[in-house]
Amino acid sequence: MKITIKSVAIRPPEPPNQQRVIELLEGASVADALAKFGLANPDAHVTLLNDEPVPVGERAKKTVISGDVLTVFPPIQGG
Repeated sequence: MKITIKSVAIRPPEPPNQQRVIELLEGASVADALAKFGLANPDAHVTLLNDEPVPVGERAKKTVISGDVLTVFPPIQGG
């Protein structure tokens, strides 16, 4: 199956493509998709599945289906 991953404001050495279609096996999870996308520390990123937040603790359990859109934001920093 194919899903789309969009990265927002993530710069190299993270994946440089702002949008990428990736191939996953049926039953793959959000965590599987993030691993295939190649983020160095995916748990630090905010992740939305079809515009709904997916907390870190649910990513291994939350499955994706063909056509889903996963949006990934870097950690918010400031001070």
